[in-house]
Amino acid sequence: MATAVSPPEHEPQIGRIFLALYRGATERELLERHTAGLAGRLVAIERSDAPFSTEVARLVASLDDDAVELAPLRVAWLPGKGEAGSWRALLGLSDPREPSESIKRREKDAAEPRWRIVIAEPAALGLLRARWKQRTGGRGTDFADFVARQAELSLERAEYPLYGARYKMPRVEPADVIAAPGFTAGLARLAAETGRPEAELLAEARGYLEELRTGHNPFAIEGMLRFFRAAYEKAYGTVDVLTDELAKLHDVFTRYPALILPAHKANVDAPIVNTVLADHGLPLPSLFAGINMSFWPMGPIMRRAGYIFLRRDIRENATYRFVLREYLAYLIERRFNLSWFPEGTRSRTGKLLPPKLGLLTYVVDAYRQGRIEDIMLVPVALAYDQVYETKDFANEAKGGKKKPENLGWMLRYLRSLRTSYGKAYLRLAEPLSMREALGPPDPDGNYKTPEAQLALQKLSLAVSWRINQTTPITGIALVTFALLATGGRSIPRERLAKFVAMLVEHARKRGQPLADSAVLHDSERLGAVLDTLMESGVVTRFDGGPTPVYGIAEGQHIGAAFYRNSMLHFVLERAIAEVATLGAMAASPARREAHFVETAVALRESLKFEFFFRERPAFEEGLAAEMDLIDQDWRRKLAEAKSGREALDSIFGVGLAHAALRPFLEAYRIVLDVLLTMPVDAAAQEKDVLTAADGLGRQYLLEKTIRNPEAVSRQLFATAWQLAANVRLVEPGPDLATRREGRSKVLRATLAALDAIEVQCREALGG
Repeated sequence: MATAVSPPEHEPQIGRIFLALYRGATERELLERHTAGLAGRLVAIERSDAPFSTEVARLVASLDDDAVELAPLRVAWLPGKGEAGSWRALLGLSDPREPSESIKRREKDAAEPRWRIVIAEPAALGLLRARWKQRTGGRGTDFADFVARQAELSLERAEYPLYGARYKMPRVEPADVIAAPGFTAGLARLAAETGRPEAELLAEARGYLEELRTGHNPFAIEGMLRFFRAAYEKAYGTVDVLTDELAKLHDVFTRYPALILPAHKANVDAPIVNTVLADHGLPLPSLFAGINMSFWPMGPIMRRAGYIFLRRDIRENATYRFVLREYLAYLIERRFNLSWFPEGTRSRTGKLLPPKLGLLTYVVDAYRQGRIEDIMLVPVALAYDQVYETKDFANEAKGGKKKPENLGWMLRYLRSLRTSYGKAYLRLAEPLSMREALGPPDPDGNYKTPEAQLALQKLSLAVSWRINQTTPITGIALVTFALLATGGRSIPRERLAKFVAMLVEHARKRGQPLADSAVLHDSERLGAVLDTLMESGVVTRFDGGPTPVYGIAEGQHIGAAFYRNSMLHFVLERAIAEVATLGAMAASPARREAHFVETAVALRESLKFEFFFRERPAFEEGLAAEMDLIDQDWRRKLAEAKSGREALDSIFGVGLAHAALRPFLEAYRIVLDVLLTMPVDAAAQEKDVLTAADGLGRQYLLEKTIRNPEAVSRQLFATAWQLAANVRLVEPGPDLATRREGRSKVLRATLAALDAIEVQCREALGG
């Protein structure tokens, strides 16, 4: 006989009822055979797709002793050979866990049967009743319904060992969420706020819960994992991971529910995260994805594999927001792991985007209400040598429209992955405890205060900061950084090697993460990276002269910038320090250090919509620490320098700020120049400004007014607009024209400093 997955306790329990859930005569016979020698009464109930509350209601009504224990059990069927990976199982057209009655009869007494008896943890009727009252307040669902659903859920948990930890995913019925105590009270408040009848809102809420419903079909999950791996393996091979980092997650997942929060660089991000977790024996999270990805046939399959599809713009839909909040709280309370991309969308520029707070706000609310004792946030860094999407990103940066996701789009994307794109890298940052970040839950606390909102923002920024600090620097990031630093010139390999070597030494000195491909210590390894970039068309080589020279190919600057930008945060403090050094020369020697800090802080404020900075005191401490790493004697050299060039030479040796900052500041200049032409008695409109900036930027490129083609980007113009609005250059106000001119003067002075640093860099590296 096949053994039970979760055997009953060794001591017989006279007051125990075996709640045997079966489908068909064969399963009933197997359950009766199994319980025949056990102490307790058997109550057999035929399972169906509908709730079986009628049978459970009769049972519950017949019991007057709360000490009686209910022990649910059922028959679980393992897939036959080839069934688990079949397309019929993947599409949900058949379920190997539910074989036909004829197969069940044939397997009943087989030497190696496919069936197992699954017994869930017993629970006393009184305990179930107390749990029902706690969760529902005695409202929203019948006690018999609750008992029936608890039996199903406990059996699902007991079944996990049959298929592995990766299948521990929620299968939540709308009635489960509606039965939660907060749901009924929240719906009443929503009815009062909107003036709509509760019954009408409840019907709408049920529809949204059906839309959010996800499955946990083990065969759909296994099929998706196999499909994902096959899709990206030719492009990236085996994902580069650190096994020690993944091993630590076993303990995290055992003790806490977790939020898996990856950076979003490419469409293969989620497949890579899921397959890596599964390969290391870790339970898969339920991934929240945009409803645009739910197209046929992938949408139905992904739902069965644990994906939850969300509507995009829900600001005007109060009912949907309420339902989503309650749904998330329900999942967190049941300790399921969840995942989403905190940026909300793929980064089109290669650097991390500001986090969107929507889903995190809902989870934090559930925590603060005391629904869970703690939640661990697990930041995940993803990096790639190359990604196919850079072509699309470049098109969108130039004003092109994003291609809609559908079956045709998916097939084209899968074809693109037949080409090798190098390696994919996955790194895990140190998890963050929500309890440590926000303090213990306080259901009676006021979380609408500015302090509470600030704490939430700091938590989200901490995730982004950790992702950045964990992202490995790749060889392609280093080479594109160096080539984009040339101001449009092609350069010989010798000069390129010097700049790259400086960047590698900079990273090593600071303990920054370097991928294997970034260790470019010899000409052969550098040549391999250049060959890869030339094969993909990003880099071009000219061999017609005495010395081959390399440069960014025509029209490839935005794609190259995508790779370079993935490492900019690692050189950001140094770049700001170089500009601040030149700015400090405007002050007397005695005030130069103070002016250095003032200039750096002002530049930090200008770039705060592009990069993640620590709070000002921590930023100033980090800046001083960076300068001490560069040169312990920097204060004296800064005070004694006779010129900015002397200060750069004596302190930094080779400048790199122009390579790190110029594209962003040139984009800001373009937007500011557009604003300078606009009337001061009417509010500027973002759409008009960005459209005009696109045309002016193209003109500036032709005139060589700006040097970086990647500066002409809708994404960079959008952050330039954010900055302009933040410093009140958009709305009419006193002296608007003067303030715009003043801002322009400061920005041009900063760009002039970058010009000086670029000249110094070129001469220091040999022309």
